[in-house]
Amino acid sequence: MTTPVSLYVYDLSNGLAKTISPFVLGRRIDGLWHTAIVVFGNEYFFGGHGIACCVPGTTQLGPPLKKEVLGLTSVTQDIFEEFLIGYSNSKFHGSSYNLLENNCNNFSDEVAKFLVGKGIDEDIVTLPQKVLNSPMGPMLKSHLEKMSNVAPTDSRNITRSNNTTIPNTQPHQHHNNNHHSNSNGVNGGVNGWETSTSSSLYFPCFSPVELTTEDIEAVKEVDPLLHTTIQHGPLTVDDLALLCRLHETNCRVFARVTALLSHKSGFIRLALGEPQLYSYIKATICSSNGGTEELVNNFTAGLNQAERCDEDMVAVVTGVITNALLATTAGLDSTVYSVNVARGTYNLAGSQLNEDQVFELGGAIIHSLPDNTDYLATDKRNVTKLDLILKALFLLMIKNRQVAELCTAMEKDLGIFRKIPELKGIVGKIVEL
Repeated sequence: MTTPVSLYVYDLSNGLAKTISPFVLGRRIDGLWHTAIVVFGNEYFFGGHGIACCVPGTTQLGPPLKKEVLGLTSVTQDIFEEFLIGYSNSKFHGSSYNLLENNCNNFSDEVAKFLVGKGIDEDIVTLPQKVLNSPMGPMLKSHLEKMSNVAPTDSRNITRSNNTTIPNTQPHQHHNNNHHSNSNGVNGGVNGWETSTSSSLYFPCFSPVELTTEDIEAVKEVDPLLHTTIQHGPLTVDDLALLCRLHETNCRVFARVTALLSHKSGFIRLALGEPQLYSYIKATICSSNGGTEELVNNFTAGLNQAERCDEDMVAVVTGVITNALLATTAGLDSTVYSVNVARGTYNLAGSQLNEDQVFELGGAIIHSLPDNTDYLATDKRNVTKLDLILKALFLLMIKNRQVAELCTAMEKDLGIFRKIPELKGIVGKIVEL
């Protein structure tokens, strides 16, 4: 009996490597690859945690960019896991992880050879060495190490204990999202942009949402009184269950309603406590239904005001907004940001991001900046949106000065925005950094 073996390929940069690699590395690469082997209904991968397995496609990276069938294996699952247990205490023990010489791709290569007699694409295996040998390799090393240490959302680690697999009992972590202060000196909650980087720099920027007649009718179909509660509150646990039913009947209206509610005090806290509703919101943010942009922006702003934040949600929002920025027509005279992308970028920059997310978002912003300002004179709304984008960039540069170095490496001349009176102040602060 034979079993199919597949390789799951993920881009750790979420599309950013393809865009900025010519500027940073002097050559184009299509992605920063993380790989895993899928066999026997499990996804097996390696990182600083050691060898782990989970349901295919359920790591924090989301669905894979590519699935490649490697072949068929006659190795049984028992023999395979014995093979993994042996490696988990030797070559692929968590402490042996090394970005250059012993990473997830080296693991996939070894496992593929064991199962089907041939390794994975050599370009994937050798990519980290090529990147780190580039002029900016040393600067990127710490980011790549953190990005490559992928954690599953629900997994078991492969370890030796009476030849069994040990479930991963590490609890899901949340971190406090106290936006009033952090170690970077970025405070929140007050209007104004002061010269000192330790002054109040961020205040939530919500998008107004008005429900249409069609939206209201869809809400009333779920429950005649739900519309009144949405408009005037307060929400109860039963109302949250009705919102879940709304998602099941009309995702577009669900997106608009939750975008509206995210502006209301206490909704985020309630949503965080209701796993089903929260999972629906997360799925909606990842979709392209109407009203999604407002939801992404308002939920991000609401998270910044909440007492705590789900790290998985921050990662999801970072990916969505980064993709939106990369999809923006960049490097042309008429770069125009949608108002919700501009607000969402600004709100996300004011969130508690890890170093990799700061670098990822900063790179996407720099990539999206226009090379000419003439079009700004035709519509002042574009100036307002670009002002938010530049403020977001400033916040990220404060959190990680390497974002400023990336801006220089990508040869973006921010000085061109000084001639716009409304942008002169924020550009001056960016240049001072």
